[in-house]
Amino acid sequence: MSDLWESDPFSPIGYYYKDLTLLHEELSDYQAVQIYEHSFFGRMLVLDGVVQLTQRDEHFYHEMIVHPAMHAHPNPKQVLVIGGGDGGSIREVLRHPSVEAAVLVDIDGRVSDVVTEWIPSVASALSDSRVERQDQGGAAFLESDQREFDVVIIDSTDPVGPATELFESAFYAQVFLRLRDDGIVVTQSESLHFHSDFVRAVQQRMAEQFPIVDCYTQALSTYAGNWWTFSIASKATDTRISARTPIDGLRYYDAEVHRAAFLPQRVLKQVRSGTFL
Repeated sequence: MSDLWESDPFSPIGYYYKDLTLLHEELSDYQAVQIYEHSFFGRMLVLDGVVQLTQRDEHFYHEMIVHPAMHAHPNPKQVLVIGGGDGGSIREVLRHPSVEAAVLVDIDGRVSDVVTEWIPSVASALSDSRVERQDQGGAAFLESDQREFDVVIIDSTDPVGPATELFESAFYAQVFLRLRDDGIVVTQSESLHFHSDFVRAVQQRMAEQFPIVDCYTQALSTYAGNWWTFSIASKATDTRISARTPIDGLRYYDAEVHRAAFLPQRVLKQVRSGTFL
């Protein structure tokens, strides 16, 4: 047994996990990749000392980063996931029968391989014939690939190191160009408790490109700050409204969750004005 002190460079606190069993450890070209077993959380993916997902609660994150955007779009066929090498977001995307193709772009292909081996319930859809994997940075992919998408999901790690570029204005400008006329983009945008200034910055940068920008939240037990935000933007669609009946088989997301997840307009104005916290 071992213990893990999680020291998140983007958070003012750390988390302590006790009585872990280390199942796998390696140093990829980009980061330290570890798989632990925990008596409560089950298997855990840890990158550079920061917990990315656990078997017990990963469905809350993956369902909520994917399904509000996918359900707000009337007919998503071509989907791009940037980051998300663990495969959880791709798994949720492919639950939608309308999806014809999903491109997964992650700079570190080893994450997909390791999670496929050790947490296959998360990576189960990576072998689907509709999935195309691209092991490169998200910004580089958007600059070089001219395909258009209905939905873009940015399932990034914290905005440090290589992930920083996925939250910059120039990146959102590239996303705008790769979205169809009714396209939607969503990104994880950190904790409302600890990173309200960062959430405000993401909202502002998205609004430089998109006419419709919004924000919804989800409680996540293993992410520092716990009150997690997802910033969502659209070229034409009010993302607070689900365009379709929720698909079957989900553990958490449904139409009621969709409506309740979005910040009240009064609170959203406070976040954007910097007066929330």
